[in-house]
Amino acid sequence: MTFLECCQTVRKHGLRMIRPREHTPGLYDMREPFEAGAGWVWLDATTANVVCQIFDALSPDRQETFKTLPASVILKFCWRIANGI
Repeated sequence: MTFLECCQTVRKHGLRMIRPREHTPGLYDMREPFEAGAGWVWLDATTANVVCQIFDALSPDRQETFKTLPASVILKFCWRIANGI
C-alpha cells in the first residue's frame, strides 16, 4: 500500500502499525496494533486524518503528485500546513 492508502485505512479502521516494504520503495506493509516486531511504527488516527484532509483539499492534479510522495515528505508537508507554516 502507499502511505496515503495506509492513512485512509487508519482513518476508517483506527490505529495500525506500518513499515516500509523491503525492495519496494514507496510501499508499506500494515499490521494490527501489538502484532509487530522490529521496524514497525505506529500510524495513529490523528496523523492519518490530517493527511487525508489535506489530500482531499488538493486539486486533482496535485492529488496525483501527492500519491507518489514518500511518507516523510507527505508528513512534513501536512504538518506544516496544519500548523499554519
